[in-house]
Amino acid sequence: MKLALKITPQRTTQYAHMAAALALPELQASPFGKVVQLCTPTTLAGQNYILATVEENCLNLPELRDILPRLGATSEVYEYFERIDQVEGPLLRPVEPQFTPFVPLEMAEARRYRGKTNEIFTRVLLNVALFAGAYAGQYRERLRILDPLAGGGTTLFLALAYGYDAFGIELERQDVETTSVFVRQYLENERIAFKEIDERGRKAGRRHQFEIGPKKETRLLVLAHGDARDAALHMREVHGGPRMHAIIGDLPYGIQHFGEIAALLSKALPVWEQMLLPGGTLALSWNATRIERQSMLELFARHTRLQVRDEPPYTQFAHAVDRVIKRRDIIVGMHAS
Repeated sequence: MKLALKITPQRTTQYAHMAAALALPELQASPFGKVVQLCTPTTLAGQNYILATVEENCLNLPELRDILPRLGATSEVYEYFERIDQVEGPLLRPVEPQFTPFVPLEMAEARRYRGKTNEIFTRVLLNVALFAGAYAGQYRERLRILDPLAGGGTTLFLALAYGYDAFGIELERQDVETTSVFVRQYLENERIAFKEIDERGRKAGRRHQFEIGPKKETRLLVLAHGDARDAALHMREVHGGPRMHAIIGDLPYGIQHFGEIAALLSKALPVWEQMLLPGGTLALSWNATRIERQSMLELFARHTRLQVRDEPPYTQFAHAVDRVIKRRDIIVGMHAS
């Protein structure tokens, strides 16, 4: 049988090309990828799709209705028919999703700010990190996700939507404060129950902790003001401690030279590695226009013992972003179990 996965529509051609470039490797990296036999890009009624040939019984797999709706670069999923009886195709029948976000996915889209990473890419990065490690089959459980370069919180909001505990560290104090204000206002406007933990007496920098959701089903959202290289220190006192199932970061695009990246990661990588639970993953994206993938591989090898996924589809995520960032890439390392 065949499935048609619609490439996530974007407002600009720039991001439409990005989504199309990321869709196939994201699908292949997912647990559902093991049942995909053949994938080809196609256009139906002017819209871009991936046409996937899959095993006949795949409609009964929970991954179809639960994982595919979690993918970032594709949206709706349809059964594809070249014809039905005497009716010529192509014909599409919607596949009903069974994924209900913990908070609306729109939380990651609602806030616009300068330097924001496209939420579709952030969603792909989150998925790739989870799919690459030992917790790929536990994507429905309450996992712990850290973004040590949290910015305005897009990764945190998406992790929360997936039902995970979300932890972030951000160096710019103003970003921390404005993000915490946004969280309060958004949850109030959407009438989502939450409680904020007062930490005004804390010495190691300002930190905002939210317990979100109904009683006995709450999730944590934590945002700390501090340096990514001190991530373990900033997460030491949060509920559950500093250990994480996945750490995800979009490295600053203003860094143009390898020496600056090396200076940051030489200090941060060992700290982040120690924070990972056995089988956990570290996924980083960076501006690969001037910094080659091989240089990033060497940094990981020099400063960690992580097992880098340097095989397809994990080597196929490089894509253009804009005129300045002509090539962005992803590197994923797994903590030895």
